[in-house]
Amino acid sequence: MDAVIAVVALATVLAVILVFALSLRLRQREIQTIFIIGCSRMTIAKLIAAEILIIVSSSTVLCGIMMVEVKSVANDLVRMLFIR
Repeated sequence: MDAVIAVVALATVLAVILVFALSLRLRQREIQTIFIIGCSRMTIAKLIAAEILIIVSSSTVLCGIMMVEVKSVANDLVRMLFIR
């Protein structure tokens, strides 16, 4: 069971990395414009890191809220779905 969870977690992390990489590739012109305006490469890296941090933190909060909600009704869900 632990191996299955590890494989699913790895696949999830790889999918998230792929999404961010494709997003950066699609936004290449935007990043070039920011550089042309006068931002340094470090500032651009900080902007991208801030965006990733906002996405990760908001998804973590949303996941936590959903876990609390599911945990509160877990027994009823199991009975409803598996025990008829």
